Amino acid sequence: MLRVRVVPHGKLTTNSRVSRDGRDLNMPTGSRVRDVLVQVGLFDEEVRRVLVNGRRARLDRAVRNNDVIELHP
Repeated sequence: MLRVRVVPHGKLTTNSRVSRDGRDLNMPTGSRVRDVLVQVGLFDEEVRRVLVNGRRARLDRAVRNNDVIELHP
């Protein structure tokens, strides 16, 4: 299992199951950013920019333990 932190921004705070402060998630090994979106109740089309540890990332990027994933509308 991997532990990641998800932080939504803008309107994604109301569209997702995550508050503005963010939330820690346990994800299975081999998960991708797209899988994190499913866990927090968002669709690919709602997210325009993804930052993982402060760097732009694609939805198919594999997540690693302790990653911080920021989601922007």
